[in-house]
Amino acid sequence: MKTSTFVITLHSCLFVSLILLGCTKSLEKSKEVIQDKEQNRVEQVVKDAIDNQDYRLHGFTGRRVVLPGLESENFSQIKKRCGVKLLSGTGDVLKNNKDREERRKNYQFAVEVNKKLYGLCLDNTAK
Repeated sequence: MKTSTFVITLHSCLFVSLILLGCTKSLEKSKEVIQDKEQNRVEQVVKDAIDNQDYRLHGFTGRRVVLPGLESENFSQIKKRCGVKLLSGTGDVLKNNKDREERRKNYQFAVEVNKKLYGLCLDNTAK
């Protein structure tokens, strides 16, 4: 009786482990797909900026304007040279965890876009 109980328990544990392993692999693939979509979105925004020669950087609103990825740079010089495009829905009021997560995603997106646009701005504008 003990041997059969042990075998059943062992098989159950193995079965559950395999199911969880499959879920983990699926989750990893989902994250990769999301990252690819975000990268494509960044590339599309940069392509549109080049096509329109609009090198304005993405800014977050709030108590003060923040340029994600360029916080240590001189804001007034960047604004004068490149311009700033304020993104809607980026204020500093966060009501719940969903808002925090959405802001984090938007911030990462703006960091990637700003890195590329800032380089383009410096290359294509006079001092």
